[in-house]
Amino acid sequence: MTDLMPAATKSPTDYRAIAITWLSDFNDALGAGDVQRIVSLLGEDPWWRDLYALTWDLTGMHGRDDIAGVLTASLPAVGMRDVSLDERYPVALHEDAYIEMMYTFATDSAVGRGVVRLAHDGQEWKATQVSTFLDGLKDHPFRFATIDDVHLPEFNLPVEPGQRKSTPELAAERCAFTHEDPGVLVIGAGHSGMFLAAYLERLGVPTLLVDRFERAGDNWRKRYSGLALHDLKWAVQFPYMPFPPSWPVFLSKDYLADWLEQYVTNMELNLWTSTTVKSAEYDKAKRRWTVQLDRNGELRTLRPNHLVISTGLNGLPKLPTFEGMSDFRGQVFHSSSYEGGAAAAGKRVVVVGAGSSGHDVAQDAYENEASSVTMVQRSPTYIYSQNRGVPIQFGKYYGHNHMPIEDADLLASVNPTALSLKQGPIVTRLIADADADLLNQLEEAGFRTTLGPGDAGLIPIATTGGSYYIDKGASQLIIERKIRVQQGEIARFTPTGVVYSDGTEEQADIVVLCTGYTNVRESVRPILGDEVTDSLATVWNVDERGEVRTSMRHSGHEKLWFVANGLRIGRFLSKPVAVMIKAIEEGLLDPQISVEKKSPEPEVAFGTATR
Repeated sequence: MTDLMPAATKSPTDYRAIAITWLSDFNDALGAGDVQRIVSLLGEDPWWRDLYALTWDLTGMHGRDDIAGVLTASLPAVGMRDVSLDERYPVALHEDAYIEMMYTFATDSAVGRGVVRLAHDGQEWKATQVSTFLDGLKDHPFRFATIDDVHLPEFNLPVEPGQRKSTPELAAERCAFTHEDPGVLVIGAGHSGMFLAAYLERLGVPTLLVDRFERAGDNWRKRYSGLALHDLKWAVQFPYMPFPPSWPVFLSKDYLADWLEQYVTNMELNLWTSTTVKSAEYDKAKRRWTVQLDRNGELRTLRPNHLVISTGLNGLPKLPTFEGMSDFRGQVFHSSSYEGGAAAAGKRVVVVGAGSSGHDVAQDAYENEASSVTMVQRSPTYIYSQNRGVPIQFGKYYGHNHMPIEDADLLASVNPTALSLKQGPIVTRLIADADADLLNQLEEAGFRTTLGPGDAGLIPIATTGGSYYIDKGASQLIIERKIRVQQGEIARFTPTGVVYSDGTEEQADIVVLCTGYTNVRESVRPILGDEVTDSLATVWNVDERGEVRTSMRHSGHEKLWFVANGLRIGRFLSKPVAVMIKAIEEGLLDPQISVEKKSPEPEVAFGTATR
């Protein structure tokens, strides 16, 4: 490779020329199928994250030998070629340390995008990080209306008198699936399910969402009034339908609930509300499901090719039992069933758990004039502020003047999770320095804080479970002693209250258990049965390469998918999952890869507000 590092007297550096030269060498090595030549373009300690493009999976790689092994196995099967600079993103030097560029490429059946970061090793520019992202299929692109559509012969043709149907009538007919089965049936119409359905419909895969609630968005709408997003609105906007610029930075549950309902209409998604799934059986010979549903009292049988579980990250509520609990004359709720509001007025409320749900419930009880509120903290909690911490955590790529969301997502996802974990303490300590007064005051109020496992903050908590809270008011209530903190556990109940592990007793009318959930895999056991459920990979936690397991990935069953994540990552990863489903439908991808990708993992309960 040509050495383009300029002498000290040369200025300015042509970083674009450096990028083009490296990509040209990269493309030549790919064309020759020379893995060792590809690896020679990498630095001494390189990282590569393949987002479904080369491995049809989410694969983090670290080190030349590891990368070489994955490329040797995957490149002959999928190919990679036609590498070129993505001119939409300017090449530039970042942090006086590395050149960053975006590029496009193709495989045998797909098209992709990626990010490369180059650093100078004293002799030449080498890649320290590479990503490869599955962006679509060559022969089956995402479909959108264009100006050329007005020239189609069927455009706005007249119909016979009395035959013109309204848009709602056409939507109802399409959604009924009376004469055909959907290609994909999605159980759960939260944001992850809707995002996947939106992408699948653009790929021409008929998709049906079913949800037990009466209205789209009820999974947010029916929860306690103080619930709001912790993430910046620019980071959590919906595919194809960004939020209005006038909306607040942090969205309440009601903003999000109504937007979900509008998304169904505006994206022309097929949704059955008030629908429960009774059973789902897979025919291995026909490679399709038979699903029994109850649609508001009407029994229906559908036979989709793919079944998607999109009921959230949580499985079944974990409800611990305590001595004397049956004698308690007050009310005991799991956080998932706590609606809050005026029911807390005048009541003595005890909240077990000091994560996000625990804080939200405690704040809701205080704001609704509970006579007292106690939060039971069982272990330290990672805390950071919205106004200082969130911009440091997420503001690099997302803000009121952010780049196109597709570019922001690509850049924000370039790091393998293992690398993000390694670099986590840098960001975590920056946030902690900015929040020093907040953290000190919380400690003085008897609330224990932590910077997370290995001081890595949110990343290990988000991937393996744990307790965190992005402050939206509850911390100040704790500091002002308006929410009392009780360290330890509930040892037992009395008829009128609780006794803690330190022996102290407190009177209570309402106890809310923010004690987490089982693994989401267990929530589908009543539907799928033991044989299928036991064959599945554990949902969440991390695999041997450090990437989150199963969710937005292969499940261990050839045509069953778990699609659940936060709004930002759910938006980004739903697209390649939709592309993989389309590839299976078109015979471009063997569905058995899902079975092959399964690896054993101990059962892990998930709940961000559990500890």
